[in-house]
Amino acid sequence: MSSELSLRIKELVAKLADKKGAVEALSGLKDVFASEGAKSAPFAVNALPAILEKLGEKDKKVVTVAMEAAKAAIATTSPYAVPQLMSALSMGLGTKAKPGQKESCLYLIAGLAETAPTQLAQQLIDITGPISDLMNDIKKEVKAAAIECMTAICACTGNKDLAPFLPSVVEAAQSISNTHACVERLAGCIFVQNVETPALAVMLPVLARGLNDKAEEVKRTCCQIVDNMCKVVEDPAEVLPVMPRLEPLVASAAEKIADPEARGVSERALGTLRKAAGKGEETRTKVQQSQALALLKASLGDASDDEDLAIHVAALAAMAANMKNFDATAWKDEVAFVPSFAVAAEELRAKLQLASAPAEEEDEDDDDGVDLYKGSFSLAYGTLTLLRETKMHLKRGRFYGLLGPNQCGKTTLMRAIANEQLEGFPKRDELRSVFVEHEIEDEEVGVQDDGFQIGRAHV
Repeated sequence: MSSELSLRIKELVAKLADKKGAVEALSGLKDVFASEGAKSAPFAVNALPAILEKLGEKDKKVVTVAMEAAKAAIATTSPYAVPQLMSALSMGLGTKAKPGQKESCLYLIAGLAETAPTQLAQQLIDITGPISDLMNDIKKEVKAAAIECMTAICACTGNKDLAPFLPSVVEAAQSISNTHACVERLAGCIFVQNVETPALAVMLPVLARGLNDKAEEVKRTCCQIVDNMCKVVEDPAEVLPVMPRLEPLVASAAEKIADPEARGVSERALGTLRKAAGKGEETRTKVQQSQALALLKASLGDASDDEDLAIHVAALAAMAANMKNFDATAWKDEVAFVPSFAVAAEELRAKLQLASAPAEEEDEDDDDGVDLYKGSFSLAYGTLTLLRETKMHLKRGRFYGLLGPNQCGKTTLMRAIANEQLEGFPKRDELRSVFVEHEIEDEEVGVQDDGFQIGRAHV
């Protein structure tokens, strides 16, 4: 059945070369994808580049049907097929692509931001730059599509701390004056949540513009932002993808800024950036499609000779594993989407999960009691990092106190818990958290009756 379906789709793709038969062929592909659904996914992915090519035609009817066929092709795929889809869609953003291709591909990527946001977030490091550039395209249709697309992909970062600032990030890519305003706003962002590659990727176009700006104050502020963000990065591997572009810019600022104080800020940011990425190569272990395919074939044995399907399932498995998603139900529905691969895919999931499991740390706390919260977190206020990878273990039925000097983060931590900003801490529907903040102004209280003087009272 798969071979027949593959042959049918290949025949239709071959007909796209004939201008007279292009509309009919595109309509045929759309109908096949709609009727066969997930079974046609491997072949839909392979057909997508040829379909996208027709988006650059002058004939509006061809473009309309090509867009419909592209949407139908994407609809057949699992969310974990996003890397394969983006391989084709990214070609439509290049300098050689025609305006119509650029516009249509931008809208298709924006669609992926709605249907597969967490998977698309893993691709942001590769697409934010090109999309940001297209926001200044001379064609107004392309520019409008790029703005809509950038808005959509920025919402995929998963970073709640950045969420209020994302409209400014989108605006910043459109003019240098907007960049200045955005940099000033971002300097006041309170980073509590662990910063990961998607958040860094979205910030990169703004930071690149700011660090290339002539004004030293703008460069200084960008360095402050870099320093602050990198201090709340837990996994060094998350910083590695931005290093090739960001490190030279920060290093240049540290070398060329004339003002001693601003240069000191940039030097500190450079040190923090390099420290954050220090052991990234050691922690970054990506599962390659070839590895997953070899394991899958070993499990399948002679059960299947469908090479195209095996390659596609292996690509989905690699993506799911690299996202650390080993949920059995998700794998059954989104990775092994055909019954003949169910057993082999489950064996593959178990092997990859075992291989990716980190070495367990010894727990020195052996007290009895039910855990309320056990984890580590980082906490920042504006450009000041208060806590970094701080461990906290709370048990139900105990009393705890926070001790520390002024400005060390006690109140900020309690606010973060009350505002549900502390990653992993139970939400309000699981645990009722009440933060009572009360302050009385200083006042002179005079002398007590027994003669002891009292200066100021502060509660």
